[in-house]
Amino acid sequence: MLADSIGKRVTIRLREPKSQGFRDIVGILQSTSQLINSRGEVINFIESEIAIWREIKELPDRAGTGAPFSMRILEIEKLSDATWIADQIVNYGKWILRISDGFTMRANSVLPLGGAPYGEPPAEIAAAVSHISQIYREHGLAPIITVPLPLYSALDDYLADLGWEVKIGAQYLVNDIGEEEKSSANNFSVEISDQPSHEWLAVQSDFPLEKIMRRYPARYASIRIDGKVIGVGRVATLETWSIVTRLFVEPQMRGKGIARQLMFALMSAAKSDGATKVGLQVDTENGAALALYQSMGFRIHHTYVYRISNEKIKI
Repeated sequence: MLADSIGKRVTIRLREPKSQGFRDIVGILQSTSQLINSRGEVINFIESEIAIWREIKELPDRAGTGAPFSMRILEIEKLSDATWIADQIVNYGKWILRISDGFTMRANSVLPLGGAPYGEPPAEIAAAVSHISQIYREHGLAPIITVPLPLYSALDDYLADLGWEVKIGAQYLVNDIGEEEKSSANNFSVEISDQPSHEWLAVQSDFPLEKIMRRYPARYASIRIDGKVIGVGRVATLETWSIVTRLFVEPQMRGKGIARQLMFALMSAAKSDGATKVGLQVDTENGAALALYQSMGFRIHHTYVYRISNEKIKI
């Protein structure tokens, strides 16, 4: 019955008695004789003139789909920024200057978040690049700009022409979190904590990053063998997205399925926090990691590079 769909999105085909034709209306059903369309307009109709109708089922909220590609890139980059908070954040137009103590480029680089071609800094591009370069040098840091691609290809070309070098190129991978996330690897015991322990931090000498990681709630996974932590990973959840960082397995323990099991454990923890999607960044030169994630169903969403000024820092 039509009344059962009140409050839901429907499409209705109405008979036009005068023209003997039909017209379609789409919107949120308010009653059996009224709906509101996407422009907020109220449309009244007569139920007896309905030829056919159906409820519109919402498409699954799949990772990396939906809004225009440029908006999706910005959404994911904002998520990564929000879950990895720098010591100091300075807004410069629609550029975000992230300033920390030099550890990790994400926390020590400019992230453009406006429209193409340059991300909408508040000044002409040459002046903008000069301005942010000065700020980073005053903090004793090399000027670095994170350039999501292909959205800011023009910015990337501009920086390349200035002689800014690519420090790291990365792929942003995304995946949907399924009903059950289990690894078929050896059944190592995975420990999940809400805080990074001393042992967890020691695996990659992440002590300088502890303050950044603790600024946003996250889950920390670790695998211990013979009493020693040999694999770790972090996942932070924001609404339906989760972002994985710092996944690492000791070199001598690789090839045993440990990274896969860590990833499944992190995805399961994120799901319990409300996430349905997961994203992570992988160095384009890390072929083994890319192969692992692709075998788990991860898909390339976009790429980005860190462009670094080759001028010497003057303090």
